[in-house]
Amino acid sequence: MGNHWFVYKNQKQKGPYTWTQLWREAQAGRIKPRDLVWNKTMKDWVQAAQVPGLISNVRKRNYLTIAVAVSAVFFIVLSGTAFYYLFFYTGPQLAALENDNETAQVEDPGDEENLNETETEIDDQPDNQFVSNQDRNRTENDSNREPDPDPEPEPEEPAEQTISFQGGTYTGPLKDGQPHGYGTWNHPDGRRYEGDFADGSIEGYGTMTFPGGERYTGFFKNGLAHGEGTMIHPDGRQVSGEWVEGVYQEENGNDDEEPDDEDNNDNEEDEESGDNND
Repeated sequence: MGNHWFVYKNQKQKGPYTWTQLWREAQAGRIKPRDLVWNKTMKDWVQAAQVPGLISNVRKRNYLTIAVAVSAVFFIVLSGTAFYYLFFYTGPQLAALENDNETAQVEDPGDEENLNETETEIDDQPDNQFVSNQDRNRTENDSNREPDPDPEPEPEEPAEQTISFQGGTYTGPLKDGQPHGYGTWNHPDGRRYEGDFADGSIEGYGTMTFPGGERYTGFFKNGLAHGEGTMIHPDGRQVSGEWVEGVYQEENGNDDEEPDDEDNNDNEEDEESGDNND
């Protein structure tokens, strides 16, 4: 590996680091698995998790920490459950009280008399208090009706993801593993784009900020300004109009306009006055 390493995180580049320094930063948790790293032997920036030997030990340490935490929670839950059943659980006492109440109600002869009176009142009610045949048929038809088919679920919007894209980092929705939709793209050289992506390309409407401070807002095609747009320079100058593949199309003026008739008349008068003087 190269002698010098660089780290790109939080839209800032840090370094250079030796391999030992880089490894210590990763062990301390200051370099995350998704942070980008690079040295002169590599063609492009890669995530720290893809560098052999850099993040593996950190993962093992994290797994051990998680296992210890889970064991501690499990022990606390078991201890709390045992403490509850030993000192606060009153289920058997409540069940015994309910059984005593039921026994007392069965042995009370007054309850049987009340029950007989209630049955007599129900028998004395007129027939119009019960469900009519028509209502009964309607209920049977409703029960035999086939249930409506389940409605089609609404399509879920793609969740935002972060991936490496054209040497930088893309955050936004994906389609077949490629940027597609509204997202952001940051490059280590200072470029930043926010806007539309289509099938893995910067295409549509958006804003691109360049390392020199220029900012273009308008339409893009294949990552270049293409269509109506405005370029704002750091000194405040603005250039608006039509762009074709990143090149501004200046409007050509007509330099071959014929002179006005008044100018022609003035020239003729000057020539006649010159002849008279001769």
